Amino acid sequence: MPEEQSTSEVPDHFKVRRCIMLMLYETFKEYPYAAVELRQIEENCRTTTKEVNWNLVYLEKCGYVELGKAIESPPYIASTATLTAEGIDLIENEIEFNQRFPRE
Repeated sequence: MPEEQSTSEVPDHFKVRRCIMLMLYETFKEYPYAAVELRQIEENCRTTTKEVNWNLVYLEKCGYVELGKAIESPPYIASTATLTAEGIDLIENEIEFNQRFPRE
């Protein structure tokens, strides 16, 4: 059962999701066809493998990211991640993005 949060505190999983999305977006702008390794996401977002895995699955189910599952990549659930067009559109709509994944 999820823990209760105070109304002014942004839950950690929103911060992780925001970090993942922004990292993938920055990569997309520089190298549009590049995919990011999950290890890089973990390091950049300063989180754990477990947090990366379940938050990426959530973002995939929302249609915001695509996971590269071509090879086994334990301890990660995929080898790479990229943004979908829907994920790019969300980030580029700053108001909607900030509502969906609030800042601190």
